[in-house]
Amino acid sequence: MVMKPAFFIGLIGYAFSFFAQPPKNLLILGDSHMMGYFGEYFHRRLHETGKYDILSIGIGGAGTKHYTLRLTNFCCGYKVRITCCNDKICQQCTIPVFERADVATQKPILLNVGSKLIQLLHFWQPDAVIIALGSNYTNAHQELLGILHSFNPNMPYVWVGPFRRMNVAARYQAIEKGMAAYPNGFLVRSDDIVGHDTLTSAHFTAKTSKTWAYEVVNRLEPFLQKKLFDTARQ
Repeated sequence: MVMKPAFFIGLIGYAFSFFAQPPKNLLILGDSHMMGYFGEYFHRRLHETGKYDILSIGIGGAGTKHYTLRLTNFCCGYKVRITCCNDKICQQCTIPVFERADVATQKPILLNVGSKLIQLLHFWQPDAVIIALGSNYTNAHQELLGILHSFNPNMPYVWVGPFRRMNVAARYQAIEKGMAAYPNGFLVRSDDIVGHDTLTSAHFTAKTSKTWAYEVVNRLEPFLQKKLFDTARQ
């Protein structure tokens, strides 16, 4: 018996539908680096995997404390980007922006969803959260993680640590202390990718930010793959 090509095409289609999974929702919380070049490349690299619907927020000057309060454009602007997994974004195009301001307005952001993190969580329903905070010394690490835990105690999260700068060891110690109480997380260090011990602050060029963002995604993707996709298949 000779099997026709249509049979094999159908078999491949069945296998694909069996293994394919719906996209997962990612929520990303960050500071001015997420607002700027790093955030642009970071969001793009995650989007290029084709696995996620992504909402990313970068608030200039923010520490973890600011995400436990009403989300406000308090310092130096903010940017909220949003993509769905099947969005086609050309290489010359920027990631679509949902809300932004380039200077401080002292006004709440994402007012239509309530401007509180817990309200944002219920709105976006993330399967995982990525935290890119800890460089600015306005800390409430455990309180922030407690909000995530109250939304979903089993939700995995990734913490992207700060670049190499003065007193970076103390910054990582504070992050690790906060994460110890919430073991669903994975820490990605950035201090071996960019930066220097003498820096008090820095915002990197597009090329450096791209290197930083792409390497961070390379490091965190296996964790998200295991937690969001491989586990669901078992």
